[in-house]
Order: sequence, then C-alpha cells, then structure tokens
Amino acid sequence: MTELSIPLDREPRFVAPIDFEPAFEVRLDFEPVRSEQTPHGERRMRKIIGGSITGKIAGSVYPNGGGDYSLGRSDGVTDLHTHIVLRDDKGEWLYIRNIGYARMDGYQRVTSWVDADVRSDHNWVLGLFFVGVIEPLGEDSVLIRYAEVL
Repeated sequence: MTELSIPLDREPRFVAPIDFEPAFEVRLDFEPVRSEQTPHGERRMRKIIGGSITGKIAGSVYPNGGGDYSLGRSDGVTDLHTHIVLRDDKGEWLYIRNIGYARMDGYQRVTSWVDADVRSDHNWVLGLFFVGVIEPLGEDSVLIRYAEVL
C-alpha cells in the first residue's frame, strides 16, 4: 500500500500565515465605454484618461497609458482586465495589471501585480501580490483600494 505524505512545502511549519496591509488607492477616470459583441460575451473597452494614486505611492495616472478590457459573460459576471500606467511625484514610472471579477451584486475585486524599475524607490512592490476592492465613483470613474498580501 502507498504511504500518504504531505509534501515538504505544505507542512504547517513551512506555510506562512496570510495577512493584508493597506498599500495605496488609485482613482481611474475613463473615456465612455465602447462595447462589441464577441463569441465569448460583450467586450467592453475603455481608455484610461487620468486619475491619481495616494498612499505608499503618490502620483498620477498617465493619461492614455492604459485601459480596461473587460468581458461581460452570459452569467452576469464581468471578467476584469485592466492595465494602468502611473507616474509618481518624483517622475518614476509604475505599471499595474489587474485581473478580477465584477458581479451584479456589487462585488468587485481584482488581483494585481505592480511592476517598477528595480533601481526605483518603489522596488518594494516587485514580487508581491496586491488585492484591490473597486468602488464606482460614477459612470466613468472608479476608486480601487489596494492591499498588499503579506
């Protein structure tokens, strides 16, 4: 009979507890949405035209440097895919990639990766996951509150 075992990297003593720490907030302003019907659902595209970032990173959203490319599915859930280009107050550039879901009950969450120059003040973001909670601020603006996954 085969002996069952737990792989070494899954033993409780090697699994770190998970926690969250507020990191930053990003306000995004969009052009009006453009929709296309595709075989996979309704593709909703909208260009990011501005915004700001506050918290551990302060600066602005680079206009026309990113966009939202979401897919409305037949079950009412929207697959979120957003690319954001930021510039901090010192002129350093950052990139955020969001992937997540928006449900009809108001649940809107993203898993996010942030990229920055390894020589920048923001190299602390490299190799980390962030989660974001999206709050609509009107038809063409949202606020995303990001937390670092510890």
